[in-house]
Amino acid sequence: MIHGENISYSYGRQVVVDGVTITVPEQGTLGLVGPNGSGKTTLLRTLYGSLQPSAGAVTVNDQPFRQLSRKKLSRTLAVVAQEHASDLPMIVADLVMLGRMPHQGLASRPSAVDEQTVADALARVGVLHLAGRNFSDLSGGERQRVLIARALAQEATHILLDEPTNHLDIRFQHDVLDLLACLPTSCAVVLHDLNLAARYCDHVLVLESGRVVAQGAPTDVLIPEILEPVYGIQVHRIDVDGEMNLLFRKKSALRPSVSVPAA
Repeated sequence: MIHGENISYSYGRQVVVDGVTITVPEQGTLGLVGPNGSGKTTLLRTLYGSLQPSAGAVTVNDQPFRQLSRKKLSRTLAVVAQEHASDLPMIVADLVMLGRMPHQGLASRPSAVDEQTVADALARVGVLHLAGRNFSDLSGGERQRVLIARALAQEATHILLDEPTNHLDIRFQHDVLDLLACLPTSCAVVLHDLNLAARYCDHVLVLESGRVVAQGAPTDVLIPEILEPVYGIQVHRIDVDGEMNLLFRKKSALRPSVSVPAA
């Protein structure tokens, strides 16, 4: 379990995350949602140690984050971040093999188990056919799926992902999130698409201006009363075949039409 207690973080004088308490459970998918600039990515980065909170503390399985060895952390946390080198001169299979490092000795060569785990991870995200390609030659969506495959190959107990559906078409958005939701592990994922959060997350935390507005089950949190003041847009919620769907309407669409007199 990853737990952040009263986490705050500032860039200079600008407070980006303000007193957030969050728990990434042992199993299930936690979605972090909110408008641009609400602090989602910054909060996620404090949870995997890329940023040191200016206040509060992060623990992993009740141990302070900074007291854990790098190897222990790498067996606990796998990360798919937004910022990655798109021109990385590596073969795809070799890049995904990096996810196996926590399970290897310092000078050991990849085992048959490592090779199979990498192949399985690539197959699960639909890019096994790219195993021999150069990562820098891939499209944005292909790169994204390769990086998710690397996280799967790591076999960590928690996977933290920042906008994993970025660059993916509609089919692979659903494929990837369905895959993550079915893993016997825990995921925390930053999402912009509220309908994807509604469908694939077990728990949702809504942020606005660095603070938690609401958290709980999607059916309790993704409601017009909460979302409309946060996003500044009218929200309608309907059920289709037993699944919740959110519809959005621009404020301009609500204004009465103005008739122009004929000349």
